[in-house]
Amino acid sequence: MDRRDRNIGTPAWKGPLSVAALALAGLTLAGCGGMGLGPKDPAESALACPKVSIVRDLSEVTAFRPGGRDLTDLESRAALVDFTGNCEYASDGVTVNVNVYLVAERGPALKGDTAKYTYFVALAKPDDTLVSKVYFDTDVTFPGGQPRAGTKEELAPKIPLPKDANAKDWKVYLGFQLTPEQLTFNRAQMKRQ
Repeated sequence: MDRRDRNIGTPAWKGPLSVAALALAGLTLAGCGGMGLGPKDPAESALACPKVSIVRDLSEVTAFRPGGRDLTDLESRAALVDFTGNCEYASDGVTVNVNVYLVAERGPALKGDTAKYTYFVALAKPDDTLVSKVYFDTDVTFPGGQPRAGTKEELAPKIPLPKDANAKDWKVYLGFQLTPEQLTFNRAQMKRQ
């Protein structure tokens, strides 16, 4: 028998999103987070979802054309802006259904209408020992020359736990897979804020 914990939201579909839809989704999620919309049954509350978080240093990616570093060399930038989901307990472990929302902005140096990004989902034990890290490639297409676009990615990492073991102290980390230069750029931008 599967048990569901809806503490981190509910999953939906995968596909392109408008920036307005992403903003609305973010406002809706922010409004529901602290309103006790989790399970009503105390037995279901005992088996909770792991903590899902977007790694701050890896939440954005900025891509410049090779050799460029100023605004005219910007191909695109993207951000992991939010997530929703739930988890399902089964006899062989816990499946964490996560929808990740990505918003991208095209730059003047982007050739074509599509930007490509790589992000990851990492699972960690309660002591922060990394168990797995899986990479995903995604494309964002800017329709009709629009400057912004977004996607929703559906993921389902599985935590291998024995029956009735609680995943509440496990962690799911989301972030872009960055080059050392991109990470340095992100950290420099954060210091300016």
